[in-house]
Amino acid sequence: MTADTRLPGYDLARPTPADATAFLARAMSADQAVRTWLRACREAGVAPHAAMGVDDMLAAARRLAAEPDVAGVIGNALVIRLRTYRLLSQAQGAGR
Repeated sequence: MTADTRLPGYDLARPTPADATAFLARAMSADQAVRTWLRACREAGVAPHAAMGVDDMLAAARRLAAEPDVAGVIGNALVIRLRTYRLLSQAQGAGR
């Protein structure tokens, strides 16, 4: 069972590797999406696994964002989601 990573009041969950491959699979085949995500992880120097933290996800998403095609657009969107999640979670922690 995985912990709920949804931020109260925002209904925003921490993006996961499954989210990344699902986003990619909207623009390419599912197999190609998985290969693209795994390559981004490898090139970013992070281990791809289901419980990747925000830092590792950001590293892989930034690598993905460097791609010149639709994968780069998806990478940029993922970077934005991850940064938003991080900033909101930090703000909630500071408000406690």
